[in-house]
Order: sequence, then C-alpha cells, then structure tokens
Amino acid sequence: MFFRNYSTYEGEPARLYRSPKRIREDILDIKTRIDTVNAQLNVRDVLASVLDGTVGTEPERWIPTLVDLVAEAEEALSELKSLKESLDILSEELEDSVWALGI
Repeated sequence: MFFRNYSTYEGEPARLYRSPKRIREDILDIKTRIDTVNAQLNVRDVLASVLDGTVGTEPERWIPTLVDLVAEAEEALSELKSLKESLDILSEELEDSVWALGI
C-alpha cells in the first residue's frame, strides 16, 4: 500500500492505494475462480447429454435431475456475474493505482 497526499491545487483528497502487484494477484485469483465455475458448467453439459439418451423413457427418473442441473447452472451463472463485477472493480482499482504511481 502507498499513501498519496492531497493536492489543494488539483482538488484531490489524500488517498491510500494498494500496490499494482497485489491488485494483479487478486485479479488472477478471480480468473482462477471463473475457470473453476466454467469447469463446473462443462460437467453439467456432460450430465445433460447423458440424460439426453434417457429422455424418452420414464420422465419421473430424469426430470428431478434436470431440475437440479438447471438450479445449479443458475447458481453458477450468478456466481460468474458476481466474479465479473469484482474483476471490473479490480481493473478500475489497478488503473487508479498505476495512475497514482505515475507508471
């Protein structure tokens, strides 16, 4: 972290910035989490295709599984949206930090 003093001339308040290195580490962590969620969605695709072969027989067996797959996919989508928002915020923070350091 580094501190940037205020500037009455430019109208900037005093600020505390995290280092670009630390912000990039957080961005990489989020990208890893996004990859994990995407992998989970791919597993659901495989399960859905397995169910595809049984669709013509005994719906009471495959419909509950399909409902569960849809619910899990919706949760994964919600998590992906949240991770994207976090990634956007970190990107903005990185830009601010790089600007403040004059890099």
